[in-house]
Amino acid sequence: MHNTSRTAADDLVSIQKESFGKLSTGEQADLFTLKTTHGLSVKITNYGGIITAIHMPDSKGNICDVVLGYDNIKSYEEDTYYLGAIVGRYAGRIKDGIAQINNKEIQLTLNADDSQLHGGSNGLNKQLWQASTKQYSNKATLTLLHVCPDGYNGFPGNVTFIVKYTLNNKNQLTVEYHADTDKPTIVNLTQHSYFNLAGHNTGSILGHQVQLNASQFLPMTKQAYPTGEITDVACTPHDFTTLCSLEKNLDSENEQIKIGKGYDNYWLLNQDKDEGPENESADNIPFIAQVVEPNSGRRLSVFSDQPSVILYTGNYLDSSHIGKNNTAYQYQHGLCIEPQRAFDQSLGSKAYQPFQSTTLLPNAPFYSKNIYAFDCV
Repeated sequence: MHNTSRTAADDLVSIQKESFGKLSTGEQADLFTLKTTHGLSVKITNYGGIITAIHMPDSKGNICDVVLGYDNIKSYEEDTYYLGAIVGRYAGRIKDGIAQINNKEIQLTLNADDSQLHGGSNGLNKQLWQASTKQYSNKATLTLLHVCPDGYNGFPGNVTFIVKYTLNNKNQLTVEYHADTDKPTIVNLTQHSYFNLAGHNTGSILGHQVQLNASQFLPMTKQAYPTGEITDVACTPHDFTTLCSLEKNLDSENEQIKIGKGYDNYWLLNQDKDEGPENESADNIPFIAQVVEPNSGRRLSVFSDQPSVILYTGNYLDSSHIGKNNTAYQYQHGLCIEPQRAFDQSLGSKAYQPFQSTTLLPNAPFYSKNIYAFDCV
């Protein structure tokens, strides 16, 4: 008779640190590997808070890496796709770099023709964060800290950012964001991993099935800013209220699809807490999305306390950067699920007010919790 009793070792989540090489500044970047005893491992560098790899088993136990990335730190320094990175101070496009903060107009630096994108040049994704680790009986945590100085890329306030990555023995990766400022400012943070659940080097993600817990989305202008309208997803290619293949839903003649070159809109999330796969929730955090790759059976379920999400289908991947295993990532070879706060990204527009303010005030810290659960169907 076999002994089937569990031991503490069965639930142990390990965390290990190694060198990831030197940055062009001469600073040392580190790579942290968090690993469960159930076949899931996550690699994260303190450069940009980047998730460089997630290895997970398929329904037959075959393990592969399911996020796009690079083999070395130099490639991450040169990256323009934001592969795997923490995005901020402000995720998204700010039209003409003009922000309204406490009724005062602020001019931010531009890193695109008519906007500031994802916090500007050398945003949080290009910073070397301070790192610390802690191991518990059934989980392990990597804590990253970065202080962004007042005036950086035009943003007011010295802002202390803390991101905590925690992997538990249920194959759930929790990402927690903290931000604290000494002056009124704006903050919008997200995680920009590109997933391909068939394997990072297997090509198109259009065979993936997606569900979004959202009944409405925000149309965008030809310049990719929200129009101010709120549109029901019913009878549109943006209806992912039930699990549906991207290939089936994608309508190349739809004006919104043409503008984004694929999916790249905000969806406004339903705030249900019991609508996840098999009616599960995670730590009382609402279910927002699931992604299934039917051939491997791999599934990603996402839970978040944020009011909106962007589904981005890798529409600007163009093989200009060579990824892991000498892979040239091309158009729609990965997808991002980006929980964040929907906003009129022109900020100064009078079209409508933010759905949830991205203003951060002194003595009122920002906190958000997001959970990425990995399993098979």
